[in-house]
Amino acid sequence: MPEQTQASRRVGIVDIGSNSVRLVVYGNRLDSFRPVFNDKATCQLGADLNRTGKLNPAGRRLAEQAFLRFVNIAAQLRVERFEAYATAAMRDASDGEAFARHLEQMSGRKIEILSGADEALAGARGVLGAIPDAAGVVADLGGGSLEIVHVGNHRAAESSSFPLGVLRLADISNAKDLACHVTASLDGASWLRPLDPPGSLYCIGGSWRAWARLHLTHNRHPLDIVHQYSVPAREARAFCDMLTRMSRASLAELTPVSSRRRPHLSAAAEIMSQLVDRIVPDRVVFSGAGLREGLMLHRQRKKQRRRDPLLAACAHIGRHGARQRVTPGTLMSWVSGLGLDLSPAEERIAEAACRLVDIAGMEHPSYRAEHAFMRAFRLPAVAIEHTERAFLGLALAARYDGRIDRDWARPARVLTAEDARRRALAIGLTLRLAMTLAPGTENARLRRRAGTLVLSVHKDFLSLEIERRLGALASALDLSPDLQAL
Repeated sequence: MPEQTQASRRVGIVDIGSNSVRLVVYGNRLDSFRPVFNDKATCQLGADLNRTGKLNPAGRRLAEQAFLRFVNIAAQLRVERFEAYATAAMRDASDGEAFARHLEQMSGRKIEILSGADEALAGARGVLGAIPDAAGVVADLGGGSLEIVHVGNHRAAESSSFPLGVLRLADISNAKDLACHVTASLDGASWLRPLDPPGSLYCIGGSWRAWARLHLTHNRHPLDIVHQYSVPAREARAFCDMLTRMSRASLAELTPVSSRRRPHLSAAAEIMSQLVDRIVPDRVVFSGAGLREGLMLHRQRKKQRRRDPLLAACAHIGRHGARQRVTPGTLMSWVSGLGLDLSPAEERIAEAACRLVDIAGMEHPSYRAEHAFMRAFRLPAVAIEHTERAFLGLALAARYDGRIDRDWARPARVLTAEDARRRALAIGLTLRLAMTLAPGTENARLRRRAGTLVLSVHKDFLSLEIERRLGALASALDLSPDLQAL
């Protein structure tokens, strides 16, 4: 991979994979995982690679057309940093190197063919960028290969690459033969053993995203977002068993999955189940970020890579449309003074809520609470689990509405325990009180003292509304309100 340099403002990554060629253009915010452009062409370069040892001729033609088109699009989008990478099909095919040089000559753009180790590292870096506290094993299943990496403490460790892509396994129709083939390959990774301490299996790749979407539907999950969708390992293993037993005709009827992905579900499930058996994770987590995001991030300075991507995104989103500006630090000091016994994860989400405190400020007053809830619950951000999305959504619903029992908030209530809902309500009521007082919040003090919730505020900001909202917060905490003038 190229040596690290200062990142340019707009980044374009072309990924020439075994199944598709994709261009993703990222904007000028280094903490953003949201692309400004994302397009792909299904080429199947790796089809028949096991049999012929060469790239698929029809796939070559399609890949050349797609690559030249993406080069032109990147130029029109004024991409300042353009990088093209090829993975397993071009890495393993006897004519892969020659095809890469042909594309370079046609386009004037350099193409790097990633080694298995570099592909594994890039995928792990993408997951760590989007889930900074990831600990366990990252597994990236593509069309031509499977990469697995041990991750923890914000870094990648041991890794292995196997020719177990779903296109390469497509010709193995017998379930027993498929299982034996996967077993023989994974036996080559001596480091692949039960995690100590237990961690998670992080799955990336289109076939596993299809698995996740199918499970979301099957489980009637209230949030249709794949990133950081988490499934207990035992439940994931059972679902894999069901898929591997299904006939091809039955798999073809699974409408939540695209017709292109359905034939590969059995292989994806078999690989997942064997990884679960070997590393014994506590859960399986799906990541929407992987190889391309890792390639985008690799030029960033270490300090930039370790910024909390959720809080950075919330700061950016929260600045737009806010009617009142109150520093998040001031709001967080109010929350901290409540004695809510927040877990570290909840404290982080409370900080996110402080940054999004007026996210619906420009909406119609009758719908601010619902808009705030929906935007937070479906936030276009990474580094946030589904239960955390629910907690954030409920907090912001309470911030605008003073309550969390509306029908539109039910999906979030389903994902949260009763005690967590009470804490989210208290945070939201605190923000509601603070923003009613704004701009007097900066010089006011909110503190808990001997069964009483005390708010000290300049006398010019005293009002019945402040008194009422302090009372609502105190009631939620089983405290008596005490409003004092400074």
